[in-house]
Amino acid sequence: MNAIRLGGCTLEPLGSYLKALSVLRLVSEQADRSARGWWDRECFYLETELDEAGLVAFFLEQYAPTPILSPWNGGSGFYPKDRKVGVEAIAESHGGRFAEYRDAIARSKAIPGVGQEKAASKAEEDDRRKAIQLTCRNRLPDGCVEWLDAAVGISASDERTFAPILGTGGNEGRLDYTNNFMEYVAELLIAPDGKLPMEGLLRNALFGTATVGLQPGAVGQYDPGRAGGFNQGQGVETADIPTNPWNFVLTLEGAVAWAAGLYRRQGIAFRSFLCSPFTVKATPVGYGSAAAKDEGSARAEIWAPIWTQRASYGELKVLLREGRAAVDGRPAQNGLEFAEAACMLGVDRGIAGFMRYSLLKRRGDSYVALPVGRFEVKDRSESDLVRQLNEILDAIDGQTKSQSAEVSSLRRQVDEAMYNVLLRGEGGALEDLAASLGRLYRRILLTERDKEVRIPAGLDRVWVSRLGGETGSAEARIAASLAGIWDREAPGMAAHLHRANRDFTWTGATLAERMARTLERRVRIMEQRGLKRNPLGSAYRAQLADATSFVEGAVDDERIEDLLFAFTLVNWRKDDSGERPGWGEAGVWPVYALLKHLFHGEQVETPEGRKYLMADMGVLAALTAGDVGQAVRAGGRRLQNAGMLGGEMQDPGGLDGMRLAAALLIPVPYGAAMREYFGTKQEK
Repeated sequence: MNAIRLGGCTLEPLGSYLKALSVLRLVSEQADRSARGWWDRECFYLETELDEAGLVAFFLEQYAPTPILSPWNGGSGFYPKDRKVGVEAIAESHGGRFAEYRDAIARSKAIPGVGQEKAASKAEEDDRRKAIQLTCRNRLPDGCVEWLDAAVGISASDERTFAPILGTGGNEGRLDYTNNFMEYVAELLIAPDGKLPMEGLLRNALFGTATVGLQPGAVGQYDPGRAGGFNQGQGVETADIPTNPWNFVLTLEGAVAWAAGLYRRQGIAFRSFLCSPFTVKATPVGYGSAAAKDEGSARAEIWAPIWTQRASYGELKVLLREGRAAVDGRPAQNGLEFAEAACMLGVDRGIAGFMRYSLLKRRGDSYVALPVGRFEVKDRSESDLVRQLNEILDAIDGQTKSQSAEVSSLRRQVDEAMYNVLLRGEGGALEDLAASLGRLYRRILLTERDKEVRIPAGLDRVWVSRLGGETGSAEARIAASLAGIWDREAPGMAAHLHRANRDFTWTGATLAERMARTLERRVRIMEQRGLKRNPLGSAYRAQLADATSFVEGAVDDERIEDLLFAFTLVNWRKDDSGERPGWGEAGVWPVYALLKHLFHGEQVETPEGRKYLMADMGVLAALTAGDVGQAVRAGGRRLQNAGMLGGEMQDPGGLDGMRLAAALLIPVPYGAAMREYFGTKQEK
């Protein structure tokens, strides 16, 4: 057996990927049933009894083309105004390898409706085409069955659908794939031009070797780089970019391998009928030119499997016809869900990854198969966290059906961030996702004045432990501690963030100002309700070092706010705070430690034992007015009266009063660092 490297059959563009499938299919069916194929990082490999020269000789001398034709399409070569070069050349050929093709053409011409003028109305024309397609399935030879299944799916109720990989039944706008295929077959194998280097072109298509003799020609959606148009090629506008006719022939043969047969487990739904493997609705994320309009105008996404172990064509057919990607037991419906399934290994075993193509409208009304990246199949724990967003996003979409342009943009940013996590895994991608969710949720809560927004708290505490653990960011820990603020007799933090709530306080020019106003509101609730403790406890506490960083302005305020809104969607009733020993041992500013005693949600150490100290509105008013000195004097007197401070404490200067006030809202542990300056100084 020989392992032949097919350097011309690479993972992209789509046409090149399909060439690899065609080589495996045609060699297996017509030359060597024991042939096997697989992918490496660069290209396709074929294991066969043929050597490289034998493979070339097979295509030049023995290869029998699949009877690819579509007599229902105008431009297919069967109608008066069509080009008939390819149809006539095959029909008049004498070689045995074209016998089935000749038979198929002859039978097609005899089908009622073929060759007739287009019907007067669209409905009548659709009926005419449907009748021809049904008759083709009954009358054409067996060799056409795979092509017919690939081109047009017909359900038991005679309803039709088209595999996106073959356009709309074997054509792309005015470009009829089948007629071009027949012309190229005639040019290469029936009546070759003596000046055309047939073997050189074939070697270029198979092995990627250099060649001359490329011809101007259409490539359809399969090779965007050779589609022509502005900035395609060396000129400003280029038409008729030179192409290799063998590429087109092998691409179509590969499309037959891809889409042949009825496929009912994975694909674009046509009611209960599914027609194309690993094909889902497009999600415009993961590529540079992604735009919101792509979701409505894109034809589909195709996820082409990459396998690295030797596989026969029979095994490949099973993969393509029976393989599935599932999320929570149901078929993936769009690109984002497919990525989730791939991360959970909810795909057939043996797949190392996928090459993702998005069929986008990019040239007028024509489509291109844009390669949008390789997706490795790995069991990423992050996929479980990403799936938790589905219920939340469904609720957001349901409650914001008439989305503004800003909300739509923020919603797409969440999808983009989700895909990035699924693609790359850990790192900052997970925090970026949480931040994007927070931006979307903030926009909704701050603009909905007249109705309550009901979004389920569907995120696990794992989000907090992953983003705010010992190796996480200070911003995440601060945001989590704020989001987890709760008290049996006071509203939760979420109430202060929703404009329609009577306890809404999230106003002000800066994050510090918004936090200070929220702190003031909670202190007033304490006073109004006669509470015996500050309603400033939390299901999660930030590190003391985080509070110090906040006071010093050494954190990203925007990231804190984004994550705060996201973490209000955490189910805080579950256990595991994520805190670890030493959480409260870092050094702090003495001024902060003094004032925090008065704004703590926990009991603190006093000469009389552990007890609650109550917040002081005078201290808070002085801080928000920028008078840190007055706040320190007032707070010092309160601690002196409690027997916790022996003398005057001086204002160190340089601290921002509003920021210091905001820091007092952040729940932190009452640890040794707090007792370093105040309290009874008991042993740790």
